[in-house]
Amino acid sequence: MLSRLLFVYMLNPIDYSILKFISFVDANTIAEIGDVAESVYFKKGAVIDRAGNPANHIFLINEGLVQLGINGIDGSQFNLARLGPGHTFGEVPYFLNGEVIHDATAETNVLLQKLSRANVDHLMMHSLNFSKALMAVSSMRVQTTLAYIGDTLGMPLLARTAKQILSVSKSVNNANKVNLRQVDLAHSLGVSRVSIGKALKVLSTQQLIRIGYGKLEILSREGLVDTIYPRKPQL
Repeated sequence: MLSRLLFVYMLNPIDYSILKFISFVDANTIAEIGDVAESVYFKKGAVIDRAGNPANHIFLINEGLVQLGINGIDGSQFNLARLGPGHTFGEVPYFLNGEVIHDATAETNVLLQKLSRANVDHLMMHSLNFSKALMAVSSMRVQTTLAYIGDTLGMPLLARTAKQILSVSKSVNNANKVNLRQVDLAHSLGVSRVSIGKALKVLSTQQLIRIGYGKLEILSREGLVDTIYPRKPQL
C-alpha cells in the first residue's frame, strides 16, 4: 500500500510540495534573499497579482497559503495550485519576459518576500546556489505541469476528484481532515458544482471520504489511490 501511495504522490502534478524553492537553497542564500527582498503582507482574499500584468517580480512565500488560478472565457474559475511557505511563484513568466499567466490570491493572511528584477539579477550574479535553485524549480514546475496534462487527459472525473483530494491533503501535511469547499474543488477541476457533487457522493458511498460543511475527511487513502489508478486484475 505504501509504495502505491508514494507512486501517486510522486506523480501528483497539482501538489507542488516537492518543488519548494526553500528545499534547494542553503542558509546563506536565505539570508541573502532577506537582505534584498521587500517583505509584503496581504490579508485573506486579497489579490497579489493578476494575469496580464508585467511579470517583473518573483515571490517567495514566508507564511500563509496562496491560490493560483485563471478565469475561463465564460467567466468560470479554474484553480491551478495552492502554494504554501517555502514555495515561489511567478518565476516562469519572469524568465520569459512576458506577462503574469495566472491570478495569485491570498487564501489566508500571507507574508511574502517580493524580488524585483534588480533583486533577482543581483542574486543570480552573486549566488550560484540561488541561480541553480531557481532554475531547478522553474524547470520542474514546467515538467510537472506537462506531466499533469498527460496524466489527466481522458481521466474520468471521479479519478480526478480523488486525485485532487489527495493533493489538497498533502498541501496541509497529509491531514485527513481538510477544509475544502465543493465550489473550490469544482473550480480546481474546471467542472460544475453539480458534477463535483455527484463525484463526491460516489466517493462517500464507497466510504472513501466523509463530506462535511466546507470540509472533507479522508477515510481511505488506499481507496482513493485505487480510484485514480485501478488495480489490474491478476492473471
